[in-house]
Amino acid sequence: MNATATLERLVPTATPAVAAPVTGPTLWAPATTGVELTVVVPFYNCGPVVGQTIHAISATLAAAGIGHEIIAVNDGSTDGSQLHVPYLPQVRLIDNRLNSGKGNALHQGFAAAQGAWVGFIDADGDIDPAHLATYLELARGGDHAAVYADKRHAHSVSGASKARKLISMVYSTLVTLLFLLQVKDTQTGCKIIRRDALAQLLPHLREQRFAFDLEFFVAAKAAGIRNLHAAPVALNTAANGSTVTSKTIVRTLRDTVTILGRHLGGHYRQAAV
Repeated sequence: MNATATLERLVPTATPAVAAPVTGPTLWAPATTGVELTVVVPFYNCGPVVGQTIHAISATLAAAGIGHEIIAVNDGSTDGSQLHVPYLPQVRLIDNRLNSGKGNALHQGFAAAQGAWVGFIDADGDIDPAHLATYLELARGGDHAAVYADKRHAHSVSGASKARKLISMVYSTLVTLLFLLQVKDTQTGCKIIRRDALAQLLPHLREQRFAFDLEFFVAAKAAGIRNLHAAPVALNTAANGSTVTSKTIVRTLRDTVTILGRHLGGHYRQAAV
């Protein structure tokens, strides 16, 4: 089967050509028996590595006996990355033609999720997919609403450059001062969230780019969701290079101020049950 035919089989017929934010109360596909974990993999111009990451996710979860599905969301790649998404029965592809941001891609993946737990992981291979199985085990055993990667955890290991570590520390300090969160690391791209908790918060989340992660934690605090568990992570950022650019940093800071405005205005308190 050629790459074009594979793409046609993988793209759902209802997939829009242009990404659109998914908001409002009707967000979920029905939960499906046998799918314990949905993993959303947003990607943009990462080439063949997206296929390697998806294969590794599926193999890891299958070996752990975890019923799963993987929803790969192309955020308008221009390098043909979507052609590397593997043709597997447990993998679906949402193929957007325009770049609209990681947060928008996650919204789309979450809207199609059928698992009792919903997770996401970066496509670039910096984070070992084995963390997904470990985090799910922690979530089950501790009755946590979410388990998230924390690169500042005492047992975490990071191959990031000194500059990237400094940027991360400055940003996390800023977030702590602005929002008084009990979360040291909002941004590392591997999280697992209980379906009902995500369904409660998602209609109130508006961020379409990298600040999505921060907004999730701000909304969770406002909604009174406290049982969020930080877990160690091993980061191998040297594998494929950093995707953090000066433009990304400026945009994330601007979006952080926007989130602060919503927070001070009481927007996220609407998520409280």
